[in-house]
Amino acid sequence: MLLLFTGDNAVRDTFRLAEEIAHFGLWQVDLATGAMTCSENMLRILGIGAPAASTDGDATVMRFSTLEQVTHPDDMPAIAEIQHIIADGLPFDRNFRVIHPNGRVRHLSIHGEVVVDASGRKSRAIGALMDVTVHAETMRASQVDSERVRAIMTAMDGRLWTARSDGFRTDLLLRSAASQQVPGTWLGFNWLTRVHPDDVARARAAWAEAPEQIRSFTLDLRVLGEDGAYHWRRHYCSPIVNDDGSVREWVGLSLLINQEHAAAQAEPGMLTGVQIRAARGILNWSVKELADRTGLSTGALRRIEAHDGYNRAAGQALLLIKDALSAAGVDFFVLPSGEAGVFATRKENRLKLVAGNARAKKV
Repeated sequence: MLLLFTGDNAVRDTFRLAEEIAHFGLWQVDLATGAMTCSENMLRILGIGAPAASTDGDATVMRFSTLEQVTHPDDMPAIAEIQHIIADGLPFDRNFRVIHPNGRVRHLSIHGEVVVDASGRKSRAIGALMDVTVHAETMRASQVDSERVRAIMTAMDGRLWTARSDGFRTDLLLRSAASQQVPGTWLGFNWLTRVHPDDVARARAAWAEAPEQIRSFTLDLRVLGEDGAYHWRRHYCSPIVNDDGSVREWVGLSLLINQEHAAAQAEPGMLTGVQIRAARGILNWSVKELADRTGLSTGALRRIEAHDGYNRAAGQALLLIKDALSAAGVDFFVLPSGEAGVFATRKENRLKLVAGNARAKKV
């Protein structure tokens, strides 16, 4: 045994220091007499003074039932359960609270087991008592923080996850409490199976660049929801970097942004490249024909059409394009779910979806 002190009391002083630093005390119960012997530090942890116990050398003698006098009323069943377990000769590990004379409440953890003599008779129960108040308070604070974040995530229909640098999701930390999806649905590369087929390549490309860029990025994708429809979700992805510059993991937050896409569509002239191509298809126009009607070059039109999402940088050009296509008999829409589309106002009046679920019907 490593002794930290010298002299005749080296063992006792070393052990006492260990108890004080680690906030624990030792105890034993004579099962024949019911007498409980405990170390001095255990008394301090329990908040029990001299009147409740008597000193026997370096140890203190009291009754196990003395614990009931200081145990929090709500935790009395735990003490009764411990006594039954000891009577059955089984090991135990329980948590309970005590109230000190000054009113302070402490969280304790008691561990014990029964010792048998040579004849197999249960003779003693021995164990340790630890003050785990700091740990309990930390866990409670963490629980409160988690509940707050979960409440916000539920309100926003958000998901919080971790991933490797290749986009392989390793854990689903928080999601909407109302979600019925099995967590495994979103782990590994399974999450890609729920991404709209037209967005999968873009998602893979973004994660392919992540190991080289090692910086935060956002990714807007259409993701299949529990209602069976695709919804626009924005993924905020950030690396957690070690001291040596290597990436330990990625953490991501996914939020529903259908309304944002709907608002973008409501802006004057705001169109997607997919809508423009679909509108030309309905009118049977070539890129040159659209160029002649708008005054834009074919090169500029091709660059605009290549942008599948909303390209605010091309605002003025999009106004010209929308006016020309609308005048020719095509109009544009966006559903609440974020799905954008076009329909002919003069030809068959057929609704045509160009993004999201293709569930269009004739009207």
